Amino acid sequence: MYPYMSKPLEVKDISIPDHILRQLLTPSEMRMLKNRWRIVNQLEEGLSIRKIAEDVKVGSDTVVRVSKMMNSGELQKVLDKEKRGLKKIKTSTPWIFGKTE
Repeated sequence: MYPYMSKPLEVKDISIPDHILRQLLTPSEMRMLKNRWRIVNQLEEGLSIRKIAEDVKVGSDTVVRVSKMMNSGELQKVLDKEKRGLKKIKTSTPWIFGKTE
């Protein structure tokens, strides 16, 4: 109907309140986020792909996919910024990612 619709602008800096995020994510999506966060932290610690997959109970392909996300794009920039300020990445949303140290 609209052959010349432009692509919406991508908002890169977005802040979603915790209570809204909880409503938007399904239990499965929350588990997936938690697993990916655990993978990120374990990759940062230098653990092997097989060890991480075994510990997090995901396939090695999932660990490789997260590793590729870390090594390119915006995720790596965020991780680098966090590394400068913190020894270990922390989160203010423990209901998703679990309790941090």
